[in-house]
Amino acid sequence: MKARPGAWRLAAFFGLSVAWLLLSCGSASAHARLTETYPTNEETLAESPEQVQLLFSEPIEAEFNPLKVYDQQGNRADEDDARVDPDDARVLVGDLKELPVGTYTAEWRVTSLDGHVVEDAVNFTVTASDVSELQSDDAGTDVEGDVDSGLSLAGMAIIGLLGLSLIAALGVVLQRRR
Repeated sequence: MKARPGAWRLAAFFGLSVAWLLLSCGSASAHARLTETYPTNEETLAESPEQVQLLFSEPIEAEFNPLKVYDQQGNRADEDDARVDPDDARVLVGDLKELPVGTYTAEWRVTSLDGHVVEDAVNFTVTASDVSELQSDDAGTDVEGDVDSGLSLAGMAIIGLLGLSLIAALGVVLQRRR
């Protein structure tokens, strides 16, 4: 069976079209990820922070108490004034009361641009001793495994489809040469 002349061009055009289509709409399917926090997750602070700040990978919407900070007994430790930073729609900010020594949990719940609700919590400890010097120099830039340093599922799917398109185009070329 002999391939039609130009069939490999058609296969290559199809493969490139699929790749372009997938690459152009790949980011629309992703939702906001927490990329940075202050205080960082599991951080120990020598003094009470004035705010909790959460930085997301894209602008967010925050309604209906998007950030709540609780002490070890389950009492609210924030000022109940969480808001999106007017200068950066990717940042959620909440003011804190003066926090005594103890462990605190900051629970957040926001809506991504794509409409998905994302939520999680960050824990931190306030202590009277000066253990903040023991923290790493990059404190404030890491979130417990939430920073996306690799390919997303959509990215891997795109690479897989590109590979399949390349194999199909190669198959057409090899078939033509027989």
